[in-house]
Amino acid sequence: MAAVLVHIDLDGETPNASSLQALAAGRHVASSWGATLYAAVLVHEPMRASPDSTAQVLTSAKLPRLEVTQAALARAGADKVIVALTDAVIAPLWAAIGNAWQGVLDHLRPRLVLFGADSPSAAELAPRTGARIGARLLVRARAIGVDDVELRDRDGGYARVGDSGAAVAMIGRADVAPRGEDEIDLFVLAVPGGADERIELASTAPAEIAHTSGTVIAIGDDVARDRDVVADSLLLARFLGAQVIGGPGAARAGALEPGAVVERSTAIAPELCITVGAAQIDLAGSTRLVKIGAPGGKLVDGALDGLARDGLADLVKRLGNT
Repeated sequence: MAAVLVHIDLDGETPNASSLQALAAGRHVASSWGATLYAAVLVHEPMRASPDSTAQVLTSAKLPRLEVTQAALARAGADKVIVALTDAVIAPLWAAIGNAWQGVLDHLRPRLVLFGADSPSAAELAPRTGARIGARLLVRARAIGVDDVELRDRDGGYARVGDSGAAVAMIGRADVAPRGEDEIDLFVLAVPGGADERIELASTAPAEIAHTSGTVIAIGDDVARDRDVVADSLLLARFLGAQVIGGPGAARAGALEPGAVVERSTAIAPELCITVGAAQIDLAGSTRLVKIGAPGGKLVDGALDGLARDGLADLVKRLGNT
């Protein structure tokens, strides 16, 4: 029987909300396909195992410290929970948990792998999972259909039961799945090897992600010296309740308030980001992106081509008249 596998990130003992969205989508798909729905959790557990040994199922009993997690995943619709124990400290990096996750993939050989698009591990693990198992990657997909459910993403990609090959999907939205059993089987998989010893983690805490809600307007260095652009950016920010940010170049041009400088390597995750000019910003996959003065693209939700100052002035004028 085909397996549908959902990666679950944990917030303490509670499954991440985005991971539960992926599990809800997985429940619909698995029921339609006649597949078994597995929820996979990675847990740090130092083990005494030779580094060249293979992953082994240790038990199918409960783990006391995961009872809350197991019950939540059961109610969310999982058929089975698989816990991968690893020497590595859990962090949303392939270098840290890739070995344990690969052990789960090798053990189940899933037909479909799902991640919550906004879950901590999705951006790192989903593309690498697709590459490892030779699967198609669907970005911000959702389950559609009733009797024969399929997954579709916003770029036209899809996965359905009759397709050949595997698929990996980052779930952006899903209807709530019916309540499942209170208790389901939990399998413990011991995966020796731990983290990649070539990688030294400076910290096991998640990196700070700035601007995790609301709207930001990012001014590019190329337009930061244009006083009209800066003035209209501030006006647009006032209309939208947004914060104006930019890089060191924009700061040197005097376009930013103190504390509004964002380095190019700093990840930010607002609900909406509007870039003005050629702003270079590292955005989370869940952020909606609108560009002013730059062409759109595959992952851009909207764009105003032409000169940034003209597009920005027109937008501010329209908002001021509403």
